[in-house]
Amino acid sequence: MAFTPIDSMVVHSGRGADYAELRRTVIAAGLLKRAYWYYLFRAITCFALLALAIALPFVLPATFGWTVFIAMLLGFAVVQVALIGHDAGHLEVFQATRKNWALGQLCWSLTAGVGFWYWNDRHNRHHGHTNDVAEDPDIQGKGLLAITFTEQEGAVRRGWRRIAIKYQFMLVFLGMLFISLAFRVEGWLFALRHLGGSRRFFEIALLSLNLLLWAILMIILGWRGVGIYLGSHIMASLYLGAIIAPNHTGMPVWAKGARLSFLERQVLSSRNITSHPVWDFLFGGLNYQIEHHLFPTMPRVHFKRARSIVKPFCAAHGLPYEEVNPITSYRLIYAEYRRVRHAVA
Repeated sequence: MAFTPIDSMVVHSGRGADYAELRRTVIAAGLLKRAYWYYLFRAITCFALLALAIALPFVLPATFGWTVFIAMLLGFAVVQVALIGHDAGHLEVFQATRKNWALGQLCWSLTAGVGFWYWNDRHNRHHGHTNDVAEDPDIQGKGLLAITFTEQEGAVRRGWRRIAIKYQFMLVFLGMLFISLAFRVEGWLFALRHLGGSRRFFEIALLSLNLLLWAILMIILGWRGVGIYLGSHIMASLYLGAIIAPNHTGMPVWAKGARLSFLERQVLSSRNITSHPVWDFLFGGLNYQIEHHLFPTMPRVHFKRARSIVKPFCAAHGLPYEEVNPITSYRLIYAEYRRVRHAVA
């Protein structure tokens, strides 16, 4: 789907009442209730996978092939754990806020080495200002690469910024290789600059413990440990990019202050990946992006049932509901890069 400027779209009034109606239906179906057994199972399996990846370097031969395999498995496992932290940050797991925060810190700060409070702040602003050019931090962070700029905005750029737009697909791919390391750095900066008191103390303590554990592993394994560290971060970065990029790239973006209801902003700005057990597992529920943005506290295990309510609701109320398979979503993303590049050629 190509970029659609806000002034070319018909934005309907009365959507607040429509969302209230949809929310009542979802609540009546019990889809906002906690799913403790599901998250217990997910936590056990994800942390078991992580423990396996950590143990393998001590039992497998120190060959290049096995080292690459271990790094890939470790990067995959860390992202799977971080996805539980994502849900905890949205208060999906427990009723009590502090329990969700504690789980989020365990998954993000300690396990992934990315500050939970940094991620939580950034991600909540993204949900509150989805695809807002001025307010969505996910778009602001892409400014150099101009993923969501119009042809007119790209055309007025000059010098190295214009060159960067022309070759943005290659630059984005290279940047994706180390996005997890960038998140680590930004998490530290956020903790030092924006946190205070006990929250700052525990955040820095957990981030430091993560670095200490990695340092111990590298001391024990030597250069092989360094290779596993870098390889796992590359794997985690590519995996994160693969499950995050389809969500909003190529969907409509909005000017600051655009008159949109919550329902319109979340549905029109988001893209689903088709429902399938494999995609549900690999994407950690983020393939139901529309349902997730409409009901951010909904446990991911309920997204599939919510989809059966939301999709026909959108059709009945004249709201486009975009859902494609993973391959098509990546083709759409590539087409978006080409569109912007051609606009400034």
